[in-house]
Amino acid sequence: MTIRLETSKRTGIVNSQEREISVFDLNWARKLMRQFPKAIPRTEPTALYNCHGLTFASRRTRIFLSSEIPKILNDDKYKEIDIKEAKGGDIVVYFDENGDANHSGIVVANTEYDQRLILPMICSKWGNGGEFIHGLNDCPRIYGPQTKFYRCAL
Repeated sequence: MTIRLETSKRTGIVNSQEREISVFDLNWARKLMRQFPKAIPRTEPTALYNCHGLTFASRRTRIFLSSEIPKILNDDKYKEIDIKEAKGGDIVVYFDENGDANHSGIVVANTEYDQRLILPMICSKWGNGGEFIHGLNDCPRIYGPQTKFYRCAL
């Protein structure tokens, strides 16, 4: 099932709502919790929304095409910001080697240690697993090696 979802310029966003979560996904979610013990589970696993649905659609649906993310960022006037500028409420997008937006999350806090180390804390949803509060790079590597931070300029 899909819902009507649009950017601020009224451009449609391809999405899908799923209700059933598979045993495979439940087992994968449990495995992730063991692999990333510092990540703090925030919700139970659900198939209703994914990371992009959390970040851009208020947990209402899944935005599964990575090609939708640049459209949302552009239409909704997100501006890229430096990691040092990131504050709670800003977003982070994880890109793979091909530049595809594989993952996204919401910045919860950003702490600078000793003027050299910056550690943003992120709330993101891991596939059909749950939401987690985690350090920027304390998440599955499949999401991609590059991160960019954005702030909505509306």
